[in-house]
Amino acid sequence: MPELSEPRRLEFHIVYRCVNRCVFCSEREHMRAFAGHPAAFQELSGVLRDKRAQGFRHVTFTGGEPTLYPRVWDVLALAKDLGYLTFLISNGAALSLPAFADRVLPLIDELCLSLHGPDAATHDAATGRPGSFARLQAAFDNAERQKRAPFVFVNSVVTRLNLARLPDTLRLALSRGKVRHFLASNLAPEGEGLRRYPELSVRHEELSRLLPGMAKQTAARGVDLRVFGMPLCVLGGGRALSNDLYYSPRVTVARARLEDGRVGWFEETALTPTRERVFLPVCGGCADRGACGGVFRRYAEEFGAAGLSPRAAPPGVNA
Repeated sequence: MPELSEPRRLEFHIVYRCVNRCVFCSEREHMRAFAGHPAAFQELSGVLRDKRAQGFRHVTFTGGEPTLYPRVWDVLALAKDLGYLTFLISNGAALSLPAFADRVLPLIDELCLSLHGPDAATHDAATGRPGSFARLQAAFDNAERQKRAPFVFVNSVVTRLNLARLPDTLRLALSRGKVRHFLASNLAPEGEGLRRYPELSVRHEELSRLLPGMAKQTAARGVDLRVFGMPLCVLGGGRALSNDLYYSPRVTVARARLEDGRVGWFEETALTPTRERVFLPVCGGCADRGACGGVFRRYAEEFGAAGLSPRAAPPGVNA
């Protein structure tokens, strides 16, 4: 596990709306609960100022779909003025509009676009919205033509619907000249991802088999390939691809129902990448125990310990 430190990274859920209906959406329940409680700009600015004063240097804007916040450009501009490095996670729908993209993209240092297939049929089936693939491609176009283009990440959530097309999805991402990082995300058992887990989840070994070829693709283009939500041991020789090894401690700020019934803000600190993940008995003597985040609890319930192969510690070293 990365060395623990005080969090300097803020994840900020600023809006609870989205135009897509992704089959794996982890935030569906929160959007239902808080869509009717939009945050005033003064609330968001207060959080940003307070956290910056506490030493936070990096802010990830997420949601829902953060570009649906009515004054998102003002939020981003304030974050830049306060000295944050800004990171926006988006489905690309609003950023497909040239005028909107030209107003927002110059305020973003890092942009993560969600790509779940190499074509409209695969991607739109995952997002539940016809036309979402075409809009996402337009968002890529708008990002690429910026004079100061953001550092572009691509995140692809891997499910049974798109697993076979994952190398092609990566190939499409690599065809975009500004993409510098590709994250293959193992299905997180939250929200719709939890409700539909037996239907959508992919076994570790199925995804692992694709990774050597994908790693060759990215290495040839100088792009980082990372894998989210899988124990190190199932990655074999590709353990360096694990996102666990690069995790930064963070604080998430999100809407919540307070004890008095009002809607306010909830803060959660995460020092390690262990959310919804556990270690099984077989993990006990593994040499990677201090670096690995474990296996998703729901995955273990579905598939057990099959495929887990703990790495033996060198002689004389306690795991």
